[in-house]
Order: sequence, then structure tokens, then C-alpha cells
Amino acid sequence: MTAKNPENSAAVAANTFFKTLLKKYGVLIATFVLMVIFSFATPAFMTSRNMLMLLRQISMLTMVSIGMTFVMAAGGFDMSVGYAIGLINVTVAMALKSGMGVFLSLVLALLVGMGVGSLNGVLVSFIGLPDFIGTFAVGSIAFGLKMMVTRGNPIMLWDAPEGFSFIGQGYVGAVPFPIILMITAIVLTSFVMKYTRLGRRLYYIGGNKTAALYSGINVKRYRFLSFVISGFCVAVTSIILTSRVGSGQPLAGEEYLLDAISAVFLGMTMFGEGEPNVPGSFVGAFLIGMLTNALTLMNVAYYFQYITKGVAVILAVTVSIISRSKE
Repeated sequence: MTAKNPENSAAVAANTFFKTLLKKYGVLIATFVLMVIFSFATPAFMTSRNMLMLLRQISMLTMVSIGMTFVMAAGGFDMSVGYAIGLINVTVAMALKSGMGVFLSLVLALLVGMGVGSLNGVLVSFIGLPDFIGTFAVGSIAFGLKMMVTRGNPIMLWDAPEGFSFIGQGYVGAVPFPIILMITAIVLTSFVMKYTRLGRRLYYIGGNKTAALYSGINVKRYRFLSFVISGFCVAVTSIILTSRVGSGQPLAGEEYLLDAISAVFLGMTMFGEGEPNVPGSFVGAFLIGMLTNALTLMNVAYYFQYITKGVAVILAVTVSIISRSKE
């Protein structure tokens, strides 16, 4: 009988530990490393003022990513989010400018968002269109509608009600209100995804749709609900955006699609063992926002920011795939 080599056992244990650490927290580690690098590259990066600004900037991306997390947990994609944000943006601006009032304008925004999500859900869950085709078609309709009503011209809110402006520009003490909304959304949706029947069944469906169906889960209904939740999150994002910029911009929101999908994929490399999860999506959104923020402070050209962001996403997801394939 061959005696075990203590050195080999220690090496195997260390290798297993580092693989587990990389698999679950690789993106988080990379985020901290980049924060250290950026803090040396530009002194303004780690200031409290800039950190609050960064968190406020990513509040909207985090909201969209939360909605995308629900959809992707059920094994789907929502390609309409960018165009839907723009549609709701101009809808809210038009409603406020017509004198509808803050409350009714917010209700209208949420209804439009959930309406877009419901249309996605019907096409994908009940009619059976592929996610990419069905949601992209809905996004195309949203794009056409917002261009039709605005003719491509912005809708300026020079005298927006103070209550509405507070949503995107206000502070509670020293903390911007969008950050409070973001934290609240993260806590609530994390609880829903982890501890409620809705969250558990979305994961079952995303893991194995056929098995979920045979176990008695109403797959169509839950996938439909995931799209409605995504539409609600899109509406909240658009409300914050409209309040921040003080206008309805026909081309607003289009950049959020790729960033939201990237944030969710980045988040899947941690916490959730390969599954979409809200805390991970927040970290992914933070990483994407941090790259843009730091490179802007460093006066890096905008086109290089896109390149850097794309490379970072590719590297993070690739490392995750490689680490899992070796298990």
C-alpha cells in the first residue's frame, strides 16, 4: 500500500481552494483589483464624491439588470429593454408636459413597461416565438412608436415638477435617492429570487424546462411573469433616467441592452453557482460602471472605453467557463 504524499495532498487542497475561490468570487476579486489600480491611476477615483456618483450612475443599469436576471433565471432573454426604456422615457416626458401630474405619469410609465413585458410574455410563453425573435420584434415596435410620436426630436421638461425631479436628482441626507431605490430593489428582489415560490420555480424552469413542466409547474405562466417583472424594472429605470436628464430623448436607453446582459453574465460567475442572481448582477453592473467611470476620469477616448468593457466581459465569462469545465 502506497503512503500518501503530504506535499501532494497539500498541493491538491490548495489547487481546489483557489479553483473554488476563482469560480465563485473571480469577478469580485477582479473588481477589487481594478479599484486599487484605478485609485493609483487617478486620485479622484476613490473619493467619496466619485463613489456616490458611480453608484448613482449604475442605479439604472442595476434596475435593468435585475429585470433581466428574472428573465434569464427562467432560461430566456429580453432583447426589448433598450428600446422600451426610450419609449417610456418619451412617454413620461409627454405626460408631464401635458399636465398629467407626477402620480399619473408614474403610473402610466409602469403600465407601459409592464405592457411591453406582457407582450413579450405572450409572444414567447404562449405563442411560442423564440425569445430573441419575439422580444427583438417588440423592441422594434417600441422604437418605431417613440420615433413616430417624437419625429426624432427631444421633449424638454424645463419646468418639471419638483417631486418628479427628486427621483433622479434628489438626496436623502448625503445619499442620492437613486442609490436608495437601487439598494431597496436589490434587497427585495434577492429575497424573492431565493426564498419565494416564484424565484425557486424560475430557477427550476431555467435549469430544465421539460422537467419543470412534468413536475406540475405552469412553465408558461412563470415565464410570462418574468417578462412582466422585466418590464416593470425597465419602467423604473426609465423614470429615473427621465428625472435625471429632465427630458425625453428618442435615442435614450439603447446602450442598456448589452450592458444588462453583460452584468447578468458577469454575476453568474459568482454567488449563484452559474445561475443568474441579483447580488451578482449588481456586482456585474458595478464593474461595468466602474470601468466607464475610471476611464472617463483618466480622459480615455470613448471608443476605447467600449473596447475595454467588451474585453473585460469576455475575459470574466471565459475564466468562469474554463474553471467550470475542469471540474
